[in-house]
Amino acid sequence: MELRHLRYFIAAAEEQHFGRASDRLHVTRPAVSQIISDLEAEIGATLFVRSPQGVKLTAPGRTLLPKLQRVMDDLATAFALTRQVAEGKSGSLTLAYGSLTLLHPIFRAVIKHFSEAYPDVTLSLVEMLSSQQPRALADGTIQAGFMHFGPLPALADDALREGVLPLEQMTLRWYRIQTGKLGVMLPPEHRLATRPSLSLAELSSERFVVVPRSSSTPGYGPLFALCQKAGFEPNIVQRVNSIAAQINLVSVGMGIGLTVIGKEFRYPSSVTVVPLDGVNYQTSFVFAWAELCTDPIIERMLGVIKQWTESA
Repeated sequence: MELRHLRYFIAAAEEQHFGRASDRLHVTRPAVSQIISDLEAEIGATLFVRSPQGVKLTAPGRTLLPKLQRVMDDLATAFALTRQVAEGKSGSLTLAYGSLTLLHPIFRAVIKHFSEAYPDVTLSLVEMLSSQQPRALADGTIQAGFMHFGPLPALADDALREGVLPLEQMTLRWYRIQTGKLGVMLPPEHRLATRPSLSLAELSSERFVVVPRSSSTPGYGPLFALCQKAGFEPNIVQRVNSIAAQINLVSVGMGIGLTVIGKEFRYPSSVTVVPLDGVNYQTSFVFAWAELCTDPIIERMLGVIKQWTESA
């Protein structure tokens, strides 16, 4: 039995005439008659009473018709939903973000815009460090993520807006939202908080709050290298797991922290962020997904991100 058997039966039953059914289906009348006969033979029941004036459903035919109509309606719904998913207008999308991403207004604008533009997409947001996101992409926990990276060869060219990033876990495709550099995060009442900029050497006597597993700000190795180049070794007094925790500890005077700055980043008023002079350290805020992923919903999200990034 083929789908056309069902379509021909429904058309003949609704039209109560093989000729009108053939016009509706754009086939010949003998083709309709033959398909109906084949269906009756396969089912083992007469579905129509034939007469020169037309056809009428038998009791088995009246039993079959509403059930097949529901089947065809379900198929039409399934096909429409499949087309929507193929166009990236329906389905689900799980995105990761970190606490640094929350400080960027484009993230908030993109999520709001996407939710309004594609209400049939179930959007799930997962808080996750950038360093953990590639593994989550590899195991399918997330489909894409907003990530922050420090200096990496694959991201070194400011002119490149998109590219490929080979990592230990997998290869990512990325779209750069913004580049940044390093600043120093201070309590607002700190003696250096009113300066327009600072050198790293001026921080030699300060206590540092560090995010060792951060992929954007300097962890132990990069921090020691930068400070040694400036003529001192950093006094690390607190180790935290996120930028949000770093902000909280700096705000209560536990120390200072190196962090990402850029024209769009907005830090809370509980801390002051001052640019660092003379430090060669470029950061990149990117939207990234698995290189081999061809999910249309990601393309839709990327389109929204590009719209907001290019208009910023």
